[in-house]
Amino acid sequence: MLELSGTLAPNSKPRLNGMDREWPSDASEPQNMDFQEPSSQPASESVHGSAYLWEPPGRALSLYIDFDVVDRLGFEIMRGFGQVPRRGAEVGGILLGSAEATGRTVIRIEDFVPVACEHARGPSYILSPADRKTFEETLERWAPAPDKRIYAIGYYRSNTRDSIQLEQEDIDLVDSLFPEMTAACLLVKPYATRVSQATCITRVNGRLPMEPAEDLFPFRRKELGGGKPVRRPRGMDQADPELEAAATGYSPLEEQPAAAPDPPALPDAAIAAASMESTTPAARSRFRGGWFWIPLSFVFLLLGVVLGFQIALSYHSQQGRASVPEPYALELSAVQFGDNLHLKWNTEAAAFRSAKRGVLHIQDGDNSKVVELRQEDLSRGGVLYRNATSNVTFRLEIFPRERVSVSESVELRLLQDHAIPSASSPETGRNAPESTGKAAPKP
Repeated sequence: MLELSGTLAPNSKPRLNGMDREWPSDASEPQNMDFQEPSSQPASESVHGSAYLWEPPGRALSLYIDFDVVDRLGFEIMRGFGQVPRRGAEVGGILLGSAEATGRTVIRIEDFVPVACEHARGPSYILSPADRKTFEETLERWAPAPDKRIYAIGYYRSNTRDSIQLEQEDIDLVDSLFPEMTAACLLVKPYATRVSQATCITRVNGRLPMEPAEDLFPFRRKELGGGKPVRRPRGMDQADPELEAAATGYSPLEEQPAAAPDPPALPDAAIAAASMESTTPAARSRFRGGWFWIPLSFVFLLLGVVLGFQIALSYHSQQGRASVPEPYALELSAVQFGDNLHLKWNTEAAAFRSAKRGVLHIQDGDNSKVVELRQEDLSRGGVLYRNATSNVTFRLEIFPRERVSVSESVELRLLQDHAIPSASSPETGRNAPESTGKAAPKP
């Protein structure tokens, strides 16, 4: 699922491999979010039961991370990613599990505890004095003890900055609160149009490196080979299905239909009466001769032939009257989705079968935006867009061939009695959009 967010700038063209950012000038944040490719030398990766094993090349590290943790932590990260326009807010907290170093560092991540951040310095996860106090109090409750199977083993945060690397604030936090040589720093970089990327950073020769990470792994159950979960992850029973699908790669499990109730039992007297009636001499003598079934079978056979002939005539008649599917229909639609607009299209439509690219034109009030869509973006079947006004028009143009395009537009007018929610003061109300659209081929 593709997600676009932020207040529009006139004629701006955002890249889909990152999120533009806009924060006060005193918050020194990078201005690009270029995607970093993983190292050319692949890491050793495998599935061990309910956990994923990652062993980066050239490092004496074995990282086990439960798929349940990947699901729930990915959900928390994607939820924070969509809360703030343009770039998304970072989230962080404490990793729980176990760690040991016997020639090779072995880290097992089995759970996590989120620690809130008031983001006093912008969208980055940089703790204020009050946040730091909460972090330390939470850490005390998960300090190693003989009666604890899992304990605090490190620190995690999402990374919406340019490159996946530790900053000085991260190193100061880990050095002061996690002095162990086995302390783990899990960084996860979310994307709007592709799977999140992650890395685990540990101390090298007694210090934490600040260089951009080169060894990455996809942070989603589906890509890690965990298979579809047999039940919804813990704590996600009331989660947004769309956000859960983006975090896990699978749609939430559908509820199984309730079993039909057993028919009521017949009274013993009724069963006895039916048994006696079926065994009366008159009933036995009536069907004693086999000749009775010969004409009856012929009647049923003739009736079946007539009914089959009538059904065949009706089927062919309906086929003749059936209209030919519209080859240029994209089935574009848009609905209100939380604080965003969810634009959808039908990827099974004929126009998408050979489409290699597309262009999404967005008119949000007096502002406009143009988004280039690749084939993999089109195959997702929709985008999330955070609108700035109550009048939004989408026009999707795809190119089945280089000089042939098909476009369809949809216009939304949100109810005026609901204000457009802002990132600083979100509203709980929901707008009810109205949408209209039509498709037209372009030679």
